[in-house]
Amino acid sequence: ELVKNNAELERALNVNFSKMSKEDIEQLVKDNDEYMEAAKNAMVFINEEFKRTVPYFRKNLILIGGGTGDGKSTTVANIVFQTIGRKNPATGKSCRVLILTNEEAPEDFYNRVTCMIKGWRYTNHDEFTDIQRKTFNDYIPILATGGRLTIIGDVYHGVPGWTTTVEGIETIFNNLIRDGEFYDVVLIDYFQNVKRSKIDPKINQYEAQSKLAAVLDQVKINYPAPIIVMSQMRRQAGEDDTTPFDMRMKGSKEICDKATFIVELKPERKLLMSKWIVHKSRFTNSVGMEVHTGFDKGMFVPYSVDFIKNIAKLVDKNLTKSKENELGVKDKEDEEDDE
Repeated sequence: ELVKNNAELERALNVNFSKMSKEDIEQLVKDNDEYMEAAKNAMVFINEEFKRTVPYFRKNLILIGGGTGDGKSTTVANIVFQTIGRKNPATGKSCRVLILTNEEAPEDFYNRVTCMIKGWRYTNHDEFTDIQRKTFNDYIPILATGGRLTIIGDVYHGVPGWTTTVEGIETIFNNLIRDGEFYDVVLIDYFQNVKRSKIDPKINQYEAQSKLAAVLDQVKINYPAPIIVMSQMRRQAGEDDTTPFDMRMKGSKEICDKATFIVELKPERKLLMSKWIVHKSRFTNSVGMEVHTGFDKGMFVPYSVDFIKNIAKLVDKNLTKSKENELGVKDKEDEEDDE
C-alpha cells in the first residue's frame, strides 16, 4: 500500500489544475449521459411494487437490512429470479447477476432459484425426492452457463478469502473492470461477514468493515451496475423503540454513510406479508415510505386485493391458532395430531 501510495503521490506532483482538459470534459459528458440513460431505464427491483422507490440502476449502493432469519437470503434469491428473467432496458440484453456470498453455500442459491422456477418451497431439504434432487443438479449448469448467474463463495479457483476479506472483494471488482465483465447487478451476502484484511491482518472486524465501506463507495462509481449489500440489523425492541436504523446496524456503521439507498425488511409472518421501510434514499423521494409485499412459496408477490382475498382464510387460521397457543388452548385438529 505504501509503494502504491507513493507512486500516486509522485504522479500527482505533475498534475495541472488550471483547467480541465478537453478529454476530461468529454469523458464527463459521456459518463453523465450513460448515467441518465440508466436512471431513465431502471431495472425492475423484485416486482412492480417497488417502481420509483428503489433506484435499481448504476452508481447506486443499495443496503438491505434485516434481523436474523427475517429473509435476507430469500431476498437475494428473489432479486436474482426476477432480474435474470428480464432484459436490461438500458442495454436490451438479458440480465446477468453476480453473487458474492459468505453466508450460504453457492449451491444453496442455485437451489433456491430453481425452486422459484418450479414453484417449490425450499424447506425440509431431507424431503426432496430423487427427481427434485436431479432437477437441482440439472439447473445449476443451465443457470450458470454464460454467466447468467455466477456465484462466488469464499474459496474460488482454489484461492480463499474472496468474500470474507476487504482485499478479496476489492480484487473481484478490480478484475471485473479490468476484463470488461459487467454484470447487471452485484449482490454481497452479507456485510458483517467481511471481518478481516489480508494486507493488515491485525485490524479488527469493525476496521475491516470500515475499509470495505470505503472500497464499495468507490466501486459504486466505477462499476456500471447497482451493488446490493445485505446487512444484519438488530430488531426494534417494540413499537415504542425509536432507536435509529443506523444504531441498530451490526458491525461498522460507515456503510450507512456510503449507501445511496437503505431499506429495512420486516416480515409479518402471520399475515404472509413483508414490510420494506425506506430509511435513506439519495436519488428517489421515498424516505419514510413503506412497500408491502405478500409472500407465497418463497416469493415476494404484490400485496394486492386478490392476494389478500386468497390468503384471508389462512391468515385468519394462523391468527386464531397463535392466540390459542398464547392462551394454552388446543383445537380439535391439534388434539388429533397429538393422539
